[in-house]
Amino acid sequence: MHDETEKTLPEAMNFAMRSLASKESGERELAARLQRNGFDEVMSAEVVARCKESGWVDDGRYAGMLVRSLARRHYGPQKVRFELRRKGIDATQGEAALDAEEIDWFAMAAEWLARKGQGSDLKDPKVRAKLTRALMGRGYALDQVRYALDELKAQQCADE
Repeated sequence: MHDETEKTLPEAMNFAMRSLASKESGERELAARLQRNGFDEVMSAEVVARCKESGWVDDGRYAGMLVRSLARRHYGPQKVRFELRRKGIDATQGEAALDAEEIDWFAMAAEWLARKGQGSDLKDPKVRAKLTRALMGRGYALDQVRYALDELKAQQCADE
């Protein structure tokens, strides 16, 4: 049994290295990937610990990358928090990553709405409701949605 473990740990480390080389991962995500590929929970935990010790996996760095990636795609802070939790990032690290990026969520919501809501009749309550639902579905708070709608309205008035 001991010889099998000696053989399996290098295989698990090799798998982890290949996995991390192709895609940045958090600790929980790497452990799940190892387990899906036949490595037991104890082996997975050992490999994750070694990768963490070597700096190959870092939940803080991973959280920052996720925040930047989702913000570039114009997702709001609630959606970003949800995705961070889903990926196994604890709330403290998630909030630290959100704070470190200093993203203007109001401006992000307004940018997205300026592209997607262009030409929309904001006087129509149904249109406003549809745009509100779209922004809230992307993870923006109601005050950010209102700001974006006001900005789009001001832009439309200036264009007239």
